[in-house]
Amino acid sequence: MSIASDGWTFRPRSRFLSTAMAWALIAGLVASRWVQGGPEAAARTLPAAVGLALAAWAVFFHPRVDVTDEGVRLVNPLRTIAVPWAALVHVETQYALTLVTPVGRFRAWAAPGPGRHQVVNSANGDLTGLPRTSFDTRGAVPIGDLPSAPSGQVAAQIRRRWEDLVENEVLELGVAEQTHVERTWNVPLLVLLAITAVFTLVVIVI
Repeated sequence: MSIASDGWTFRPRSRFLSTAMAWALIAGLVASRWVQGGPEAAARTLPAAVGLALAAWAVFFHPRVDVTDEGVRLVNPLRTIAVPWAALVHVETQYALTLVTPVGRFRAWAAPGPGRHQVVNSANGDLTGLPRTSFDTRGAVPIGDLPSAPSGQVAAQIRRRWEDLVENEVLELGVAEQTHVERTWNVPLLVLLAITAVFTLVVIVI
């Protein structure tokens, strides 16, 4: 995680290792084709290898969550969703951080829920300092809100900022349905993936 110039950004800690391992595996497959069939066989696998490498980058390294003065931006592998504070209705953490708005529910690829190890090793002390909106009417906290989980870390940051805006009367209430949620596709990545897919098919056919 890091502090951006206008807010807070969360990126998975495992992104470097996961991406490197995926790329190493892909490189190993190309190398094995070289050993088995020579340079020509290896060259024929390059379009598929490049496509897989791009996909690995998009899945493991590219995703993030930005919490800014304007709202929350979910950068997912194929789409980016910008949710203004006025459009936000609820923050959920079941399975992954999910922003609930009148136009839909948007899940953050970068902030999944806790694994079994994190749940087993959690303690009551871990809940100290959580925003009050993390607790339900019984004073309980959902598993996905555990601070040790990416979903919990990001949810806490979003709720704190959201609470501050409401308490300071900066956020206009009751306009969620009229507030636009921007959704954009990662067009450059989709184009590159399409190109590698076409070249892969061409190599298979010829």
